[in-house]
Amino acid sequence: MKVCLVLTHQCNLACSYCYAGKKFNRHMSDETAWKGLKLLLQGTGDMELSFFGGEPFLRYDTMVAMSRVARGAARRSGRRLSIQVTTNATILEEKQLRFLEDYQVWTAFSVDGPEEIQDVARPFTNGRGSGRLVWRNIERALERLSRVHILMVVAPQTVDHLLPAVERLYRAGAGRISLLPDLEADWSRAEDKLREVWPQLARITLLSMLTDQPLHLAPFSSYFPTTDRFHGEVSGKCDFGGEQVTIAPSGNFYPCARLVGADIRTDVRVGDIRSGYDISAAQALKQCGEDALRQGGCGKGGCQCIALMPGDVKGQLHWSGEFARWTSEAAAPVAREIEEALGTKPSELVAV
Repeated sequence: MKVCLVLTHQCNLACSYCYAGKKFNRHMSDETAWKGLKLLLQGTGDMELSFFGGEPFLRYDTMVAMSRVARGAARRSGRRLSIQVTTNATILEEKQLRFLEDYQVWTAFSVDGPEEIQDVARPFTNGRGSGRLVWRNIERALERLSRVHILMVVAPQTVDHLLPAVERLYRAGAGRISLLPDLEADWSRAEDKLREVWPQLARITLLSMLTDQPLHLAPFSSYFPTTDRFHGEVSGKCDFGGEQVTIAPSGNFYPCARLVGADIRTDVRVGDIRSGYDISAAQALKQCGEDALRQGGCGKGGCQCIALMPGDVKGQLHWSGEFARWTSEAAAPVAREIEEALGTKPSELVAV
């Protein structure tokens, strides 16, 4: 069972592209958090507890309390527990670092590029730049934490800064980075530049996976011919439409954290804390997403949430398909070179 608690709608940043909706002071009550945790504990199999926002570290005490209960329950029941958090890396003092270390939390840090890019794309709500603080905190965390995942939104205006940002993170110790294209942007003018940078990143990624310091850089690393060369696989593969539920501060249920937004869309809800989880509704949304991805030509591996997100869905599906094609064109030739060099049996070169 996988349960994600959206601890608050509040955030201390004002990102230019945020899909999490309007920021306001609605926090998850302790009662709702406990009921959400009970759903996890009453499930079967391994347990995965994640925290989202807004900025979840604004509700640090609730995060710690729920993690403590979950860990105790896991020990008593003999079930495995994985804890995850997605954060903007602005609130990371010694006590937060100790918590992340002690509970072996998979921590996803969001950063969009060097300080000057971060300052523009992800400023504080008062307009002040966040880049210097965020980079300092991420580099400190990489010195202390073994379970770190970097999330980097890629926009047309940031393509020129991708290589230096990835190289800096890799030198600091990051082994897992996901590049997340802004699919609501118009990529037509940036396509040439992107198609110049994308193959360079693909080559760096796939060749690094032959070393003892692999860089698992999505979306390229899934093209590596033998995936057992990557050490330290992250838990948390998407189970959209299955035993995965995200709980908004209000107690409403959603199939994915990306769909919560301001918690106003009844069409993508799958129950609530009172009535329980409606898995049939989640499966129907999953089918809707899969159908839209096929029609949009996005190929295997596209995020099923795209078709359910607000905004220009047709445009997002178009650019999702284009990125799938550009990634294949960039990574597949390098993967074939590696297969030939290693003498391995040719694999199916399709991103997963």
